[in-house]
Amino acid sequence: MLRAESLVAGYLGAPVLHEVSLSVAAGEVFCLLGANGAGKSTIARALAGILAPRSGTVTVNDLDVTGYPPNRRVRAGLSLVPESRHLFGRSTVRDNLLLGGYTRSRTGRAETFDRVLNLFPQLGALLGRRARDLSGGEQQMVAIGRALMADPAFLILDEPSLGLAPIYVDVILEQAAGLAERGVGVLLIEQNVGKALAVGHRGAVVEAGRIVLTGPAAELRTDPTVVDSYLGGVA
Repeated sequence: MLRAESLVAGYLGAPVLHEVSLSVAAGEVFCLLGANGAGKSTIARALAGILAPRSGTVTVNDLDVTGYPPNRRVRAGLSLVPESRHLFGRSTVRDNLLLGGYTRSRTGRAETFDRVLNLFPQLGALLGRRARDLSGGEQQMVAIGRALMADPAFLILDEPSLGLAPIYVDVILEQAAGLAERGVGVLLIEQNVGKALAVGHRGAVVEAGRIVLTGPAAELRTDPTVVDSYLGGVA
């Protein structure tokens, strides 16, 4: 279980998160929904250790990682794919992927490298290309693959379909569901609410830095607030 308890966090003295609590189980896709500026990415950064909370705790499989920097959280089993991907543009796809496994043994890296290419077979022909020369969808696959090279128990995907062609949106969300089937807990922050809830198991709605609604994905898809605010009034 990836768990946040009563997280309070913000920037430059301005609070953004107010007593946020949520949990993501192994093998499930948990959808985090909300408007732009609601605090979704701030939650992701606080969980990943990029933003230190003012109070509250973050645990990974009962290990308190609240005081851990991001690299120690990766070793504890938590990886983040940030909204802007942050690839090493001048490096090849192969090098970007291998850098994601820097905490692993050579054998572990090799095994996971093969699994990543099985997950995203399109990358096999792109290994020698520089990351900056790829399309947005290809870059997103590299970013997810790089995070998976650490062999995480939990993966945070922050707006993975942002700016992508529809065909890539479907590929990315299908792979998120596939990761959950393999036992990875996935926290999915996604602007396409309908498609996110279609692959999700549970979810929560964030408003002004607070969790205001939680429940099974199937129930959220028909909740009047979610339908009116995020699904265009159509369930």
